[in-house]
Amino acid sequence: MAVLGAELLAVEEDGLGTIIYEREGPNAVSLDTYVGRRVEMHCTALGKAILAHFPEERVEEILDRYGLTAETEHTITDRAELEDNLERIREQGYAISSGERIPGLGCIAVPVIANRQGDVDGALSLCAPLARIKPLTLPDEMLDMMRQTANRIELDMAFD
Repeated sequence: MAVLGAELLAVEEDGLGTIIYEREGPNAVSLDTYVGRRVEMHCTALGKAILAHFPEERVEEILDRYGLTAETEHTITDRAELEDNLERIREQGYAISSGERIPGLGCIAVPVIANRQGDVDGALSLCAPLARIKPLTLPDEMLDMMRQTANRIELDMAFD
């Protein structure tokens, strides 16, 4: 799936997004990500895909603990704006970040929901330079591929 860049899988751990898998495609750029890397969730597509599916109380706990640190000039630092963004993510089924944690980097993420209760277990993302992603305007094929991959992970987790 990582045609454009890096593919990441993350889970929430103690209020932060923790990368548990990383694969770089042939066209990937070097990032500061690695398995075990922890990042604030409000400024990544992975984190927002997870936050969007958490109960409101859990999101509030995380935001109270870590705040909304401005990683770049594009980071969402207003709670109301983040809440609107999370609502949009729930409606469309995917999250996007455009230079919110790393200038010039774009990511799209889909949630991984492996249990019958519908609780989010993590998120899968594809990251690449914005210049590579923007002209594509998120083709349906790429999003479908990501959803299929997330579904395979969900099934593996549910029946492991």
